[in-house]
Amino acid sequence: MPVEKKALLAAIFISLLFLIAITEVVFVRLAQANPYTRYDVKHVSPPEGAIPLVISVLSPNDNAVYNVNDIALTFTVSAHNTDIKAISNVSFTASWLQEKTVVYNYNPVSPDFCSYNETFWDLPDGEYSIVITAIGDGSYVEERVPYIEGTIYHFDMITVAVVNFTIATSPKVSILSPKNETYSSLAVPLNFTVNKLFSKISYVLDYRENITIGGNVTLTSLSNGVHNITVYAWDAAGNGGSSETVTFTVAGSESFSAMFVPAVSVASLAAVVVGLLIYRRKHRQVVPQT
Repeated sequence: MPVEKKALLAAIFISLLFLIAITEVVFVRLAQANPYTRYDVKHVSPPEGAIPLVISVLSPNDNAVYNVNDIALTFTVSAHNTDIKAISNVSFTASWLQEKTVVYNYNPVSPDFCSYNETFWDLPDGEYSIVITAIGDGSYVEERVPYIEGTIYHFDMITVAVVNFTIATSPKVSILSPKNETYSSLAVPLNFTVNKLFSKISYVLDYRENITIGGNVTLTSLSNGVHNITVYAWDAAGNGGSSETVTFTVAGSESFSAMFVPAVSVASLAAVVVGLLIYRRKHRQVVPQT
């Protein structure tokens, strides 16, 4: 057979295959668009072994303890590698919020993936919980006559994720006095503030022993020179915090102390002398005349 004839036959064969493929596609589309197709629609329970939506919580971590009051809630909902075709609703409740928060609700073009991120500021110390709920739509078809007649089964699947966490911040201590200054007195007030209720408070002066106190006090009998002090506080849960270390200088007048002691001694001596004179006058003996 001549080469030209073989090439012509091959071209005709390829054209026939292409025509058959186009015809099949057109037939399928016509069948699907045929108003006389008979597909029953039923809502059923999820089939056994069906895989629901996947909720991935990135923050906060479950059963975690945080030493901060600002908490980020970050999570994703995905239908990838599941038996769900689309996400119909995503919401969450939080123990510190009064109402449910709807993240996503059904619309005609439902996605198969969504994400959420929000930071909640200044949450007080305590135990918290978050419940995330995601609802997905799934379906499958039983054909009786391909593209013409069958039953479409729809089902819903709910996925719930629960996260519990605790906020337990350390007390924050701020020293108001002393400051990084020079004091002319050997007694300096120790004044401070704590941002929360505390069960115990103490201070360390010049890196010596830790002294427990009940509140603001006065540091007495300080020596002249440079000193440093740090205040520590603990709350009822045992969380401890400390202030910054403050360095201050004492330059008290030693001349006053030196003059005070002799003055007291002279006064005491004068009192003793006067007392002796009075005593001798009262007990003076009278010599009888002869």
